[in-house]
Amino acid sequence: MFTLAHLSDIHLSPMPRARRRDLMSKRIFGYVNWHRGRKLVHRREILDLLTHDIIERKPDHIAVTGDLVNLGLPEEFVRAAEWLHHLGPPSDVTAIPGNHDAYVRLHPERGTGHWQPYMRSNEAGELLVPTPPTLFPFVRRYGDIAIVALSSAIPTMPLLAAGHLGHVQRAYLADALERLGQEDLFRVVLIHHPPLKGQASWRRGLRDAGAFTKILKEKGAELVLHGHNHEQTEIEIDTVSGPAIVVGVPSASEAIEGSIPAARYNQYCIDRVDGGWRCEMVGRCVAASPQHVWESDRRVLTER
Repeated sequence: MFTLAHLSDIHLSPMPRARRRDLMSKRIFGYVNWHRGRKLVHRREILDLLTHDIIERKPDHIAVTGDLVNLGLPEEFVRAAEWLHHLGPPSDVTAIPGNHDAYVRLHPERGTGHWQPYMRSNEAGELLVPTPPTLFPFVRRYGDIAIVALSSAIPTMPLLAAGHLGHVQRAYLADALERLGQEDLFRVVLIHHPPLKGQASWRRGLRDAGAFTKILKEKGAELVLHGHNHEQTEIEIDTVSGPAIVVGVPSASEAIEGSIPAARYNQYCIDRVDGGWRCEMVGRCVAASPQHVWESDRRVLTER
């Protein structure tokens, strides 16, 4: 059995001090929004509870699907790299960026480049699916499990939080899913934005969700994990290789109205059974009083 923990929308706090020149961009809107309320919602002690629970449970792998930072300040990326290091070594943790990680255009050396060890293929994945020059998608293989990591993160205008894969990344994704399917592997796709049409508004959604869905149906995958909407959702999509389960997870640091924790991560127990697959999802949430992490639900997503 392979166990995979998934968390998203970290929104690491506290926020570093922002200089005036740092705010001469889209960041000013996020800065005001943070101090008007988001800093009460995304709380470090909530995130620390979930992080500690994940580490104690020792999953085989951990997937982090974006929005590690808030305004894209250079210091935020350094702190997020430290948090990733605490979560686990790059061999055990895969990370991808979200829209907040691309809040403004920033040279990789000052931004997500700090996370590069967590955002590249391993040797087994590279042998199956070489990473393109665009760096996404990259593939990591762990026995019978293949993780396909995408980036939907793009800089946008103020008040927009949309994502986009683009035709090049989609072409590589289609090829990767086909190759991995031929190897009879359990394919887990990681993306930040909800990947299906209608899951988010035009202002916040994946602009090429229709094209992504077409690839998913034609090439197949077993599990698609995302964040962005800060809510738990599960949708089943028929594909050429059987049902694909698309699961969104709430923010790992969120406390509704600053007092009632809503944070959650999911752990997936994946096993090959009688020539097919069995995938069980276990939800782990933060309880309000006293604050602790508990098992909120357990269900079988796939048994075929």
